[in-house]
Amino acid sequence: MNYISPKNVALLVAAGLLASTGTAVAAGTATPAPTATAKAHTPNPAVATYRAGHKAADDALRAAHTTAKAALDAAVAAATTPEAKKAAHETFKAAMTAARATHTAAIAALGAKPTPPVKAAK
Repeated sequence: MNYISPKNVALLVAAGLLASTGTAVAAGTATPAPTATAKAHTPNPAVATYRAGHKAADDALRAAHTTAKAALDAAVAAATTPEAKKAAHETFKAAMTAARATHTAAIAALGAKPTPPVKAAK
């Protein structure tokens, strides 16, 4: 039995087009006015700055890992003795230790996490 025939494809396309055309009708309805409980969200710039710094530190760590991993793979492929492979692994470990220390210092330089805004008392 052939499931993918031109007739079936045409039927599926037509059904998809009919299903995607909504029948929503909004005749003259106004948008509701915001109430006291539905306030607009105002982002905290301190949180945005902290997140951007944290993301930059994480991206730098990932980049350092990618670079160190590529160097490790190349060194292991070129190594002919077990000592050379071990030296390549030790170099990778040292590079990752330095990258983690840099990451930790960058996170520490950001300072304490910003606190969320305090909700108003009712």
